[in-house]
Amino acid sequence: MSLEIKISELGQKNSRPIFHLDLIGEASIYSASDWKEKLGSLMEKNPVRIEIDVSALEKVDSSFVQSLIILKRESFSKSWDLAILNHPNCLLEFYDLYGLVGFFHDRIRISKKDSGVLKFLYGLERV
Repeated sequence: MSLEIKISELGQKNSRPIFHLDLIGEASIYSASDWKEKLGSLMEKNPVRIEIDVSALEKVDSSFVQSLIILKRESFSKSWDLAILNHPNCLLEFYDLYGLVGFFHDRIRISKKDSGVLKFLYGLERV
């Protein structure tokens, strides 16, 4: 399965667009060029905010997580807002493993069932 990217414009703020993306399927190295191309076209429009709904992702790899990190850093440097919404477990496992919750500052909801598996303790445990 490949990555399907649905893009919609939610409106504008201060004459700058607000985009919403729905990602569906598998976000991996194999879909990286298409993902990069679509993001590049959005960046050319100088957005004020990009929302990425990742709830329909079934699988992610480290290249996709790396692209989100780069995108978040770009949002800091160019003063626009990035919101990643509805995190699936496949993405939360990377957040947990690499301690990315504090970096992204996303609102994350975890079921009681998954709270026993995902601890988000990176950097908090004493060695």
